Amino acid sequence: MDPLFICPRCGNSNQRYIGHLNNKMYCRRCIAFNGEEAEASEDHDIDSVLDLDYDLSDEQKELSNQLIGLINEGKHVLIHAVTGAGKTEIVYQLIKLGLENHLKIGVAIPRRDVVIELARRFVSAFPHATVNAVYGGHHHILDGDIIILTTHQIYRYIAYFDRLVVDEYDAFPFKNNDVLETFLMRSLRGQLVAMSATPSKAMLEKFSKENHHILHLYTRYHRHPLPVPQVIRCPLLMQFLMTLKMIKIYAKAKKPLLIFVPTIARGESLFRWINYFIKGGALAHSQIDKRQEIVEAFRQKKFDFLVSTSILERGITLLNLQ
Repeated sequence: MDPLFICPRCGNSNQRYIGHLNNKMYCRRCIAFNGEEAEASEDHDIDSVLDLDYDLSDEQKELSNQLIGLINEGKHVLIHAVTGAGKTEIVYQLIKLGLENHLKIGVAIPRRDVVIELARRFVSAFPHATVNAVYGGHHHILDGDIIILTTHQIYRYIAYFDRLVVDEYDAFPFKNNDVLETFLMRSLRGQLVAMSATPSKAMLEKFSKENHHILHLYTRYHRHPLPVPQVIRCPLLMQFLMTLKMIKIYAKAKKPLLIFVPTIARGESLFRWINYFIKGGALAHSQIDKRQEIVEAFRQKKFDFLVSTSILERGITLLNLQ
């Protein structure tokens, strides 16, 4: 076997992941990424109207203008903004200009649930553009004016995107995944916009290099300070009683409440016990097929509280969430 074999798809050169079958070498690191690849449709006129029922903050407008200038200079940009700053809104004008100039626009996120949530927001913001969500089990149509996709689906797009926005750049499963990073860079024929509230040292170093730039936003849209978590150490029974108390307080005030748990098993156990004493809640985790319907019902205030694993820790917007 040739020790210098390098995978032409993902760039892997580690011979531990190189297989040999029928006198041909193949790469085991990217073999799972196998499927139809996207073909760009012909240019067509797009009504790029941006329909928002709220105004951006002065800080968001300033960063939006800076972002457009940097992208026009051919630079890749990292938007380092705190949670709740409204990172997505900052790229709206960039996307609008891209549509007007017949550019291919992509918005990638590591998690499927966030793709579905974000696609809903983009359909509302760009009502006349074709917004297509691409994720595992939902990739029969690959083209669109704006493509919202999981980072695992980027392998389908080769030299495709003129503008690619990657939200939650530092989140699992994209974080520290060399194969996905290679596919991401391979999908570009233009500029990359990465967004993160918690960029790693490696990310900051990467976007500090030549032809890169970092934009910062340290205030949230509503200007309330970031809440500082309060850690309360107590026996398990006391934790449960305190949870029941908080549910009753917020339910009485008609304010939605999210209760996060570290594992699916813990979530199912906690919800089963809560449901024995208090009705009006729901459970969401990755193994529940109808979790999107559950989250939408929670958004519409059909549930007082929602017990969830980390699938809802990022990328979801809920009114008056407690």
